[in-house]
Amino acid sequence: MGKADDPDNTIIARLREKAGRLERLEGELVALEREREDLLDSKNRLARKLEKYHRSLEEWEWFFEHSVQMLCIAGLDGYFRRVNAAFANTLGYSREELLARPFVDFVHPDDLSKTMRELKGLGTGRDSISFENRYLAKNGSWRWIAWYCPAITDATTKLFAIASDITEDRRKEAEILYKASHDSLTGLYNRAAFEESLESAIAQQGRNQKGEVVLYLVDIDGFKSVNDRHGHMAGDHLLQVISNRFRQIQRAGEMVARVGGDEFAFLVDGTPEPSGGYPVEPLAERIIAQVSQPVALSTGDVTVGCSIGISMFPGTAGDLCTLMTQADKAMYAVKYSGKNGFQKYTPSLD
Repeated sequence: MGKADDPDNTIIARLREKAGRLERLEGELVALEREREDLLDSKNRLARKLEKYHRSLEEWEWFFEHSVQMLCIAGLDGYFRRVNAAFANTLGYSREELLARPFVDFVHPDDLSKTMRELKGLGTGRDSISFENRYLAKNGSWRWIAWYCPAITDATTKLFAIASDITEDRRKEAEILYKASHDSLTGLYNRAAFEESLESAIAQQGRNQKGEVVLYLVDIDGFKSVNDRHGHMAGDHLLQVISNRFRQIQRAGEMVARVGGDEFAFLVDGTPEPSGGYPVEPLAERIIAQVSQPVALSTGDVTVGCSIGISMFPGTAGDLCTLMTQADKAMYAVKYSGKNGFQKYTPSLD
């Protein structure tokens, strides 16, 4: 019997073979265990990320719903996708009503073209910052809305916007501007606003070389006696009544203002007649007719008159100061000659 046929050698060879297999299996088990641990670690990391994501999502949802700012998400088809409670409450609609119509349906007609330009800019990569337009509320009023909306990019297929209702701010601004340009007693334009308009009219006429800038300076005759006899409250009422009458006779291209205690001024962008010159008489006669009507006071009716001085640019004056001076001279010429009439400035008054 040869050595290779020795039963002991065969057994040893088989044992070695099994030992090798066992070693390989142990190695595979170790590898599988490492793989299992890696999978468990990945699972735990993924679970933590999911938990963090859900927590962030919950925080975002809470912020979206409870933010005092108006928040909305809109699709590129022009419809709202989501609006928060503040957005809906500000405009007075339900969320379903806001989502059912294109958002441009809510935009004021006068703001539509600039809104479309702003939307076009968002599509070309330009952020919309502090853009303002008016939105129709359910009660029929118009709310001024200020928007912030990042531009559309390849990563975004929707519009995400933050908005604020600035209606009250606009109202306060308008009130401040109104008070700055209007007389508190009569509601007419004040002297500052009048002089600004007069300066602008003269500058425009100087550029266009057309028409006439006509100034009517009106002083109320007998106002002091009304104050002295009936009191300042009666005098104030008289001025208010006359101011309302001036509004009624005011026509397109005419501006009326209270420029002093009992002084008023009319500014006219006049068109000369074919025969030459602007006809100053019609407006002057309308002013006198209105002032001359009786005014009812608690102590009885009173009647006053007025003296009107008229000057023209470039007809008689070459600048604002000269125009005002000439009208003042013409007005006092009427007062000295008997009052309750009108006088166009001529060089003879100097």
